Amino acid sequence: GFHDLKREIEPSIEGVPEAGWALASVAHGQGLASEVVGRIVAWGDAVFGRARTVCIIDPENGASLKVAERNGYREILRTTYHDKPTILLERRAGGATA
Repeated sequence: GFHDLKREIEPSIEGVPEAGWALASVAHGQGLASEVVGRIVAWGDAVFGRARTVCIIDPENGASLKVAERNGYREILRTTYHDKPTILLERRAGGATA
């Protein structure tokens, strides 16, 4: 779903709806994440309109990066979160990025 965790991250994403997902390992590789995230972003498009949404993903999490990209998220920069490399991705309604 979407949340605003008020993360201490640069650049700040406070106030921007942040998408997040996690699946039990037994559900990995079945296409469920792409389907669920697709429904999440469709709901977000309806609720947030053309507003930007973001997600952060560990650069080593290739599966989540693919799910994000399939659902219109595009990398905008690499940063750190909790002293670990992190990719910040963004999406606009309809999958367009700024």
